[in-house]
Amino acid sequence: MATSQQRTIAVLTVVVFGLGAAAAQIIDEREVEGKTIQCMHTGLMSDLHDCGFRSDWYDYVFVGSISAIAPADKDEKKLLITPEEIFHGEPPILLTVLTSQGACLPTLIPGDHWLFFLRKVDGVPIVLDYYGNDSRPASHAQQQIETLRRLKTIGDFGLLRGDVVNGPNYFERKPVPSVRVVATRSSDNAEFYAVTDADGHYEFQPVPIGKYKLAADTIGPFYGGDAGLDVTSGRCWNATLWKSPEPPRTRLGGHVKWSNGSPAPKIPIVIIHDDGSGYTTLESDVNGYFYQDSLRPGKYIVGINTPGAPAWKDQSCSGACQNQSPNASLYYPGMHNRSDALVIDLAADEKRDDIDFTIAE
Repeated sequence: MATSQQRTIAVLTVVVFGLGAAAAQIIDEREVEGKTIQCMHTGLMSDLHDCGFRSDWYDYVFVGSISAIAPADKDEKKLLITPEEIFHGEPPILLTVLTSQGACLPTLIPGDHWLFFLRKVDGVPIVLDYYGNDSRPASHAQQQIETLRRLKTIGDFGLLRGDVVNGPNYFERKPVPSVRVVATRSSDNAEFYAVTDADGHYEFQPVPIGKYKLAADTIGPFYGGDAGLDVTSGRCWNATLWKSPEPPRTRLGGHVKWSNGSPAPKIPIVIIHDDGSGYTTLESDVNGYFYQDSLRPGKYIVGINTPGAPAWKDQSCSGACQNQSPNASLYYPGMHNRSDALVIDLAADEKRDDIDFTIAE
Protein backbone atom coordinates (compact mmCIF):
# COMPACT_ATOMS: atom_id res chain seq x y z
CA MET A 1 0.00 0.00 0.00
CA ALA A 2 1.02 3.67 -0.07
CA THR A 3 2.39 3.35 3.44
CA SER A 4 3.37 0.49 5.68
CA GLN A 5 1.67 2.02 8.70
CA GLN A 6 -2.03 2.71 8.50
CA ARG A 7 -5.04 2.64 10.75
CA THR A 8 -7.97 0.76 9.24
CA ILE A 9 -11.62 0.63 10.26
CA ALA A 10 -13.68 -1.55 7.90
CA VAL A 11 -17.43 -1.60 7.37
CA LEU A 12 -18.98 -4.38 5.25
CA THR A 13 -22.28 -3.85 3.48
CA VAL A 14 -23.68 -6.76 1.44
CA VAL A 15 -26.30 -6.40 -1.27
CA VAL A 16 -27.67 -9.69 -2.65
CA PHE A 17 -28.63 -9.78 -6.32
CA GLY A 18 -29.71 -13.45 -6.49
CA LEU A 19 -28.47 -16.38 -8.56
CA GLY A 20 -25.82 -17.20 -6.00
CA ALA A 21 -24.01 -13.87 -6.20
CA ALA A 22 -23.68 -11.01 -3.78
CA ALA A 23 -21.98 -7.62 -4.04
CA ALA A 24 -20.19 -6.64 -0.86
CA GLN A 25 -19.42 -2.95 -0.53
CA ILE A 26 -16.47 -2.59 1.84
CA ILE A 27 -15.51 0.81 3.25
CA ASP A 28 -12.35 1.19 5.31
CA GLU A 29 -10.80 4.29 6.81
CA ARG A 30 -7.02 4.61 6.57
CA GLU A 31 -4.27 6.99 7.50
CA VAL A 32 -1.98 7.34 4.47
CA GLU A 33 0.95 9.77 4.45
CA GLY A 34 -0.53 11.74 7.32
CA LYS A 35 -4.01 11.98 5.77
CA THR A 36 -7.19 10.14 6.74
CA ILE A 37 -8.86 8.66 3.66
CA GLN A 38 -11.82 6.38 2.99
CA CYS A 39 -11.29 3.47 0.60
CA MET A 40 -14.34 1.75 -0.84
CA HIS A 41 -14.24 -1.38 -2.96
CA THR A 42 -16.41 -4.30 -3.97
CA GLY A 43 -16.20 -7.85 -2.71
CA LEU A 44 -18.12 -9.53 -5.50
CA MET A 45 -18.68 -13.21 -4.69
CA SER A 46 -20.15 -15.91 -6.87
CA ASP A 47 -20.12 -19.68 -7.14
CA LEU A 48 -19.74 -19.28 -10.89
CA HIS A 49 -17.48 -16.81 -12.68
CA ASP A 50 -15.03 -16.61 -15.54
CA CYS A 51 -11.91 -17.53 -13.53
CA GLY A 52 -11.74 -14.06 -12.03
CA PHE A 53 -11.06 -12.28 -15.34
CA ARG A 54 -14.56 -10.98 -16.20
CA SER A 55 -13.11 -10.09 -19.59
CA ASP A 56 -16.55 -9.28 -20.99
CA TRP A 57 -16.72 -6.38 -18.52
CA TYR A 58 -13.70 -4.67 -20.08
CA ASP A 59 -12.63 -3.25 -23.42
CA TYR A 60 -8.93 -3.89 -22.84
CA VAL A 61 -7.12 -6.69 -21.01
CA PHE A 62 -3.35 -6.65 -21.24
CA VAL A 63 -0.05 -6.71 -19.40
CA GLY A 64 1.53 -3.29 -19.64
CA SER A 65 4.07 -0.99 -18.05
CA ILE A 66 3.50 2.35 -16.38
CA SER A 67 5.58 4.73 -18.50
CA ALA A 68 4.96 7.93 -16.56
CA ILE A 69 2.96 9.29 -13.62
CA ALA A 70 1.73 12.87 -13.20
CA PRO A 71 -0.50 14.53 -10.58
CA ALA A 72 -4.19 15.09 -11.37
CA ASP A 73 -7.11 16.84 -9.67
CA LYS A 74 -8.22 15.91 -6.15
CA ASP A 75 -4.98 14.10 -5.27
CA GLU A 76 -5.46 11.62 -8.11
CA LYS A 77 -2.84 10.58 -10.66
CA LYS A 78 -2.60 10.51 -14.45
CA LEU A 79 -0.84 7.42 -15.76
CA LEU A 80 0.72 6.82 -19.15
CA ILE A 81 0.52 3.08 -19.83
CA THR A 82 2.19 1.12 -22.61
CA PRO A 83 0.43 -2.20 -23.50
CA GLU A 84 2.94 -5.02 -24.01
CA GLU A 85 1.04 -8.34 -24.03
CA ILE A 86 -2.57 -7.97 -25.18
CA PHE A 87 -5.23 -10.55 -24.31
CA HIS A 88 -8.45 -8.71 -25.19
CA GLY A 89 -9.34 -5.65 -27.27
CA GLU A 90 -7.13 -3.36 -29.33
CA PRO A 91 -5.68 -0.74 -27.02
CA PRO A 92 -3.61 2.09 -28.52
CA ILE A 93 0.15 1.98 -28.19
CA LEU A 94 -0.02 4.51 -25.34
CA LEU A 95 -3.00 5.06 -22.99
CA THR A 96 -3.73 7.92 -20.65
CA VAL A 97 -5.49 6.61 -17.55
CA LEU A 98 -6.78 8.48 -14.49
CA THR A 99 -6.90 6.90 -11.05
CA SER A 100 -9.94 6.91 -8.77
CA GLN A 101 -9.19 6.50 -5.06
CA GLY A 102 -5.56 6.44 -6.17
CA ALA A 103 -4.28 6.69 -2.59
CA CYS A 104 -5.91 3.32 -1.89
CA LEU A 105 -4.06 1.59 -4.74
CA PRO A 106 -0.67 -0.06 -4.23
CA THR A 107 2.24 2.32 -4.70
CA LEU A 108 2.52 3.23 -8.39
CA ILE A 109 6.05 3.62 -9.80
CA PRO A 110 7.11 4.25 -13.42
CA GLY A 111 8.37 1.00 -14.91
CA ASP A 112 5.98 -1.19 -12.93
CA HIS A 113 4.21 -3.97 -14.83
CA TRP A 114 0.52 -4.56 -14.19
CA LEU A 115 -2.20 -6.82 -15.52
CA PHE A 116 -4.71 -4.17 -16.58
CA PHE A 117 -8.47 -4.53 -17.01
CA LEU A 118 -9.75 -1.25 -18.45
CA ARG A 119 -13.06 0.11 -19.74
CA LYS A 120 -13.36 2.62 -22.55
CA VAL A 121 -16.30 5.02 -22.71
CA ASP A 122 -16.46 7.47 -25.61
CA GLY A 123 -15.63 10.97 -24.49
CA VAL A 124 -14.77 9.87 -20.93
CA PRO A 125 -11.20 9.27 -19.67
CA ILE A 126 -10.26 5.67 -18.90
CA VAL A 127 -10.20 5.20 -15.14
CA LEU A 128 -8.19 2.83 -12.97
CA ASP A 129 -10.73 2.57 -10.13
CA TYR A 130 -9.87 1.07 -6.77
CA TYR A 131 -13.59 0.47 -6.12
CA GLY A 132 -14.23 -2.43 -8.47
CA ASN A 133 -11.39 -2.75 -10.95
CA ASP A 134 -9.61 -6.11 -11.33
CA SER A 135 -6.24 -4.62 -12.33
CA ARG A 136 -3.28 -5.55 -10.15
CA PRO A 137 0.52 -5.66 -10.21
CA ALA A 138 1.78 -8.42 -12.50
CA SER A 139 3.73 -9.91 -9.62
CA HIS A 140 0.39 -10.62 -7.91
CA ALA A 141 -1.31 -12.00 -11.02
CA GLN A 142 1.02 -14.65 -12.41
CA GLN A 143 -1.59 -17.42 -12.36
CA GLN A 144 -4.13 -15.22 -14.14
CA ILE A 145 -1.57 -14.21 -16.74
CA GLU A 146 -0.62 -17.83 -17.43
CA THR A 147 -4.29 -18.75 -17.88
CA LEU A 148 -4.88 -15.79 -20.21
CA ARG A 149 -1.91 -16.95 -22.28
CA ARG A 150 -3.40 -20.45 -22.52
CA LEU A 151 -6.79 -19.08 -23.55
CA LYS A 152 -5.25 -16.94 -26.26
CA THR A 153 -3.89 -20.03 -28.08
CA ILE A 154 -6.45 -22.67 -27.07
CA GLY A 155 -8.51 -22.59 -30.29
CA ASP A 156 -12.07 -23.98 -30.26
CA PHE A 157 -11.80 -25.12 -26.67
CA GLY A 158 -12.36 -23.65 -23.23
CA LEU A 159 -11.33 -24.27 -19.64
CA LEU A 160 -13.51 -25.62 -16.84
CA ARG A 161 -12.15 -25.51 -13.29
CA GLY A 162 -13.28 -24.89 -9.75
CA ASP A 163 -13.67 -26.46 -6.33
CA VAL A 164 -15.84 -29.03 -4.56
CA VAL A 165 -16.66 -27.96 -1.01
CA ASN A 166 -18.95 -28.95 1.82
CA GLY A 167 -20.09 -27.04 4.88
CA PRO A 168 -23.04 -25.71 6.87
CA ASN A 169 -22.95 -22.29 5.16
CA TYR A 170 -21.10 -20.24 2.54
CA PHE A 171 -18.37 -19.03 4.87
CA GLU A 172 -17.66 -22.36 6.62
CA ARG A 173 -17.12 -24.54 3.59
CA LYS A 174 -14.29 -27.06 3.50
CA PRO A 175 -12.64 -28.65 0.45
CA VAL A 176 -13.57 -32.20 -0.53
CA PRO A 177 -10.59 -34.11 -2.02
CA SER A 178 -10.58 -37.14 -4.35
CA VAL A 179 -14.02 -36.48 -5.82
CA ARG A 180 -14.73 -37.18 -9.48
CA VAL A 181 -16.31 -34.20 -11.25
CA VAL A 182 -18.36 -34.89 -14.39
CA ALA A 183 -19.02 -32.33 -17.15
CA THR A 184 -21.85 -33.47 -19.44
CA ARG A 185 -22.26 -31.71 -22.79
CA SER A 186 -25.91 -30.95 -23.46
CA SER A 187 -25.80 -31.47 -27.24
CA ASP A 188 -24.78 -35.16 -27.19
CA ASN A 189 -24.40 -36.14 -23.48
CA ALA A 190 -20.65 -36.60 -23.96
CA GLU A 191 -18.97 -36.79 -20.56
CA PHE A 192 -15.62 -35.39 -19.43
CA TYR A 193 -13.97 -36.14 -16.08
CA ALA A 194 -11.67 -34.52 -13.55
CA VAL A 195 -10.72 -35.40 -9.96
CA THR A 196 -10.28 -32.94 -7.10
CA ASP A 197 -6.86 -32.62 -5.49
CA ALA A 198 -6.04 -32.40 -1.77
CA ASP A 199 -7.40 -28.83 -1.72
CA GLY A 200 -10.70 -29.77 -3.37
CA HIS A 201 -9.67 -28.10 -6.65
CA TYR A 202 -10.43 -29.62 -10.05
CA GLU A 203 -9.57 -28.69 -13.61
CA PHE A 204 -10.55 -30.46 -16.82
CA GLN A 205 -8.36 -30.80 -19.83
CA PRO A 206 -9.53 -28.17 -22.37
CA VAL A 207 -13.10 -29.08 -23.39
CA PRO A 208 -14.78 -28.48 -26.77
CA ILE A 209 -17.15 -25.54 -27.07
CA GLY A 210 -20.75 -26.19 -26.00
CA LYS A 211 -23.12 -26.08 -23.05
CA TYR A 212 -22.24 -28.22 -20.04
CA LYS A 213 -23.83 -29.47 -16.85
CA LEU A 214 -21.53 -30.13 -13.89
CA ALA A 215 -21.93 -32.59 -11.04
CA ALA A 216 -19.66 -34.31 -8.53
CA ASP A 217 -19.83 -37.98 -7.55
CA THR A 218 -19.32 -38.53 -3.84
CA ILE A 219 -20.47 -40.65 -0.95
CA GLY A 220 -22.96 -38.57 0.98
CA PRO A 221 -24.60 -35.33 -0.18
CA PHE A 222 -24.99 -34.78 -3.91
CA TYR A 223 -23.17 -31.81 -5.32
CA GLY A 224 -25.08 -29.99 -8.04
CA GLY A 225 -23.53 -27.72 -10.64
CA ASP A 226 -24.72 -25.13 -13.10
CA ALA A 227 -26.94 -26.50 -15.85
CA GLY A 228 -26.06 -23.79 -18.37
CA LEU A 229 -22.29 -23.38 -18.53
CA ASP A 230 -21.68 -22.03 -22.02
CA VAL A 231 -18.10 -22.77 -23.05
CA THR A 232 -16.99 -20.65 -25.98
CA SER A 233 -13.61 -20.40 -27.69
CA GLY A 234 -10.95 -19.10 -25.36
CA ARG A 235 -13.27 -18.80 -22.34
CA CYS A 236 -12.56 -20.03 -18.82
CA TRP A 237 -15.23 -20.89 -16.25
CA ASN A 238 -14.65 -21.39 -12.54
CA ALA A 239 -17.54 -23.20 -10.80
CA THR A 240 -17.75 -24.14 -7.14
CA LEU A 241 -19.87 -27.22 -6.50
CA TRP A 242 -21.22 -27.42 -3.00
CA LYS A 243 -24.11 -28.40 -0.83
CA SER A 244 -24.58 -28.10 2.90
CA PRO A 245 -24.85 -31.52 4.54
CA GLU A 246 -28.42 -32.54 5.19
CA PRO A 247 -29.23 -32.99 8.87
CA PRO A 248 -30.30 -36.52 9.81
CA ARG A 249 -34.06 -36.99 9.48
CA THR A 250 -36.52 -39.53 10.81
CA ARG A 251 -39.98 -40.68 9.77
CA LEU A 252 -42.92 -41.33 12.02
CA GLY A 253 -46.24 -42.60 10.66
CA GLY A 254 -49.07 -45.01 11.05
CA HIS A 255 -52.75 -45.73 10.40
CA VAL A 256 -56.03 -44.64 11.95
CA LYS A 257 -59.08 -46.89 11.59
CA TRP A 258 -62.54 -47.40 13.05
CA SER A 259 -63.23 -50.40 15.25
CA ASN A 260 -64.90 -52.14 12.28
CA GLY A 261 -61.60 -51.96 10.38
CA SER A 262 -62.53 -49.21 7.92
CA PRO A 263 -60.09 -46.29 7.50
CA ALA A 264 -60.66 -43.10 9.48
CA PRO A 265 -59.80 -40.11 7.25
CA LYS A 266 -59.20 -36.48 8.30
CA ILE A 267 -58.42 -37.35 11.91
CA PRO A 268 -56.25 -34.66 13.58
CA ILE A 269 -52.89 -36.04 14.75
CA VAL A 270 -50.26 -34.38 16.94
CA ILE A 271 -46.58 -35.38 17.26
CA ILE A 272 -45.09 -33.87 20.41
CA HIS A 273 -41.46 -33.56 21.50
CA ASP A 274 -41.23 -35.46 24.78
CA ASP A 275 -39.52 -32.51 26.47
CA GLY A 276 -42.35 -30.18 25.45
CA SER A 277 -40.10 -28.06 23.23
CA GLY A 278 -42.37 -28.30 20.18
CA TYR A 279 -45.00 -30.17 18.27
CA THR A 280 -46.51 -30.52 14.82
CA THR A 281 -50.02 -31.41 13.68
CA LEU A 282 -51.33 -33.19 10.60
CA GLU A 283 -54.35 -35.23 9.46
CA SER A 284 -54.87 -38.79 8.29
CA ASP A 285 -55.44 -39.11 4.56
CA VAL A 286 -58.44 -40.63 2.79
CA ASN A 287 -57.16 -44.12 3.61
CA GLY A 288 -56.47 -43.29 7.24
CA TYR A 289 -52.68 -43.13 6.87
CA PHE A 290 -50.38 -40.39 8.15
CA TYR A 291 -46.65 -39.73 8.33
CA GLN A 292 -44.15 -36.98 9.07
CA ASP A 293 -40.71 -37.46 7.48
CA SER A 294 -38.89 -34.26 8.47
CA LEU A 295 -38.39 -34.94 12.17
CA ARG A 296 -35.04 -34.65 13.90
CA PRO A 297 -33.78 -37.60 15.93
CA GLY A 298 -35.28 -37.53 19.42
CA LYS A 299 -38.11 -38.65 21.66
CA TYR A 300 -41.76 -38.17 20.66
CA ILE A 301 -45.34 -38.78 21.81
CA VAL A 302 -48.15 -39.22 19.28
CA GLY A 303 -51.82 -38.51 19.89
CA ILE A 304 -55.07 -38.06 17.95
CA ASN A 305 -58.22 -36.01 18.41
CA THR A 306 -61.24 -38.29 18.13
CA PRO A 307 -64.54 -37.09 16.64
CA GLY A 308 -66.62 -35.13 19.15
CA ALA A 309 -63.61 -33.83 21.12
CA PRO A 310 -62.95 -30.03 21.21
CA ALA A 311 -61.19 -28.89 18.05
CA TRP A 312 -57.55 -27.84 18.23
CA LYS A 313 -56.86 -24.18 17.55
CA ASP A 314 -53.11 -24.19 16.91
CA GLN A 315 -51.54 -26.04 14.01
CA SER A 316 -47.89 -26.23 15.04
CA CYS A 317 -45.26 -24.85 17.39
CA SER A 318 -41.52 -25.00 17.87
CA GLY A 319 -39.07 -23.58 20.38
CA ALA A 320 -40.39 -22.54 23.80
CA CYS A 321 -43.72 -24.35 23.63
CA GLN A 322 -43.86 -25.91 27.08
CA ASN A 323 -47.40 -27.02 27.94
CA GLN A 324 -48.80 -25.45 24.75
CA SER A 325 -49.33 -28.58 22.67
CA PRO A 326 -52.94 -29.66 21.98
CA ASN A 327 -54.54 -32.11 24.37
CA ALA A 328 -55.13 -35.35 22.49
CA SER A 329 -58.12 -37.49 23.36
CA LEU A 330 -56.13 -40.66 22.63
CA TYR A 331 -52.38 -41.23 22.86
CA TYR A 332 -50.38 -44.07 21.36
CA PRO A 333 -50.78 -46.95 22.15
CA GLY A 334 -54.45 -46.32 23.02
CA MET A 335 -53.99 -44.33 26.26
CA HIS A 336 -56.26 -41.51 27.39
CA ASN A 337 -53.67 -39.81 29.63
CA ARG A 338 -50.54 -38.23 28.24
CA SER A 339 -48.50 -39.52 31.16
CA ASP A 340 -49.32 -43.08 30.07
CA ALA A 341 -48.30 -42.52 26.44
CA LEU A 342 -45.41 -44.49 24.96
CA VAL A 343 -42.32 -42.34 24.39
CA ILE A 344 -40.97 -43.18 20.93
CA ASP A 345 -37.19 -42.76 20.69
CA LEU A 346 -36.19 -42.19 17.06
CA ALA A 347 -32.57 -42.57 15.98
CA ALA A 348 -31.02 -40.77 13.01
CA ASP A 349 -32.59 -41.88 9.71
CA GLU A 350 -34.93 -44.31 11.52
CA LYS A 351 -38.36 -44.83 9.96
CA ARG A 352 -41.39 -46.08 11.89
CA ASP A 353 -44.76 -46.56 10.23
CA ASP A 354 -46.42 -48.72 12.91
CA ILE A 355 -48.07 -46.03 15.06
CA ASP A 356 -51.66 -47.30 14.69
CA PHE A 357 -54.85 -46.11 16.34
CA THR A 358 -58.32 -47.66 16.56
CA ILE A 359 -61.31 -45.39 17.25
CA ALA A 360 -64.42 -46.85 18.90
CA GLU A 361 -67.61 -46.15 16.92
